Amino acid sequence: MDANLPIENYQAAHFDGRQFHNEGGVTNHGFGGVLRWMITRKRGVWPRYVASDPAPPPAARVQDGITVTLIGHATVLLQFAGLNIITDPMFSDRAGPTPWLGVKRVRPPAIAIDDLPKIDFILLSHNHYDHLDRPSLATLARRDQSHIVTGLKVGKSVPSDRITELDWWLHHNLRPDVRATYVPARHFSARTPFDRNQSMWGGFVLETPAGTIYFAGDSGDGPHFAAIRQKFGPITLSLLPIGAYAPRWFMAPVHMDPAQAVAAAITLESRVTLPIHYGAFPLADDGFDDPLNELAVAKAAAPNVDFRTAAFGEAIKIKP
Repeated sequence: MDANLPIENYQAAHFDGRQFHNEGGVTNHGFGGVLRWMITRKRGVWPRYVASDPAPPPAARVQDGITVTLIGHATVLLQFAGLNIITDPMFSDRAGPTPWLGVKRVRPPAIAIDDLPKIDFILLSHNHYDHLDRPSLATLARRDQSHIVTGLKVGKSVPSDRITELDWWLHHNLRPDVRATYVPARHFSARTPFDRNQSMWGGFVLETPAGTIYFAGDSGDGPHFAAIRQKFGPITLSLLPIGAYAPRWFMAPVHMDPAQAVAAAITLESRVTLPIHYGAFPLADDGFDDPLNELAVAKAAAPNVDFRTAAFGEAIKIKP
């Protein structure tokens, strides 16, 4: 199916003609729920700033296997078969509509945007400010003419005209031997109080000569992990979010906790899994150390799962 057909051609159970919906629905706490959270929240402890030495610049290209480098939050550099791909590039100091408004970054990107190799493709999961950062996208579009693959109606927020928008389960060939499929997630979209769920959210599965890579984007727990495993087989490398999960009564519909991420890795039959979406922005009530501490507990109960906690900026090499 042509990924660029008008959106009317995609009306389905997850699109009602005006808004997108999760498969199976999702709890919408509404303004009352947000107000309750703001009044009752108990913020976890976060440092004001985490200083770290910059990582060495990545290789210009990688031909053998998969090299994956966690840059920070949901920003990951994927290198394989001579391609350079980055997920949700977020290099700004704040996640918000202006440089002075929004959640302030605690940990800087492990690799500066100017030290990235030429980026061929950008995988953009959804339009939240901590994932769709217009200054970062504009820099990469101008510097590298990177092609952006994302969900339906997300492109209107992107400062580039090199965009392919996809519905869930549709794909775009990055190259004849590399296919990117946009897959479901349990989440929502919004950049203002007036555009909730008017664009899609999701993750990506890359089918490559070096193996299958799954980038979950931002997601709560749900049956989509089993559906992804059924369609694509065991996953070679999974990138799963583990942060911004507290309090559970409020965050569970849209953010996994670390134990659910380990369970998802098991469902996906993921050979190697890396955590993302933690340690950079204090978005919820879990503290700075909570995601990795809870992940360690969940991993101890599943010793056969290769769920690695690599250092930010460390290039992890995965053989085919």
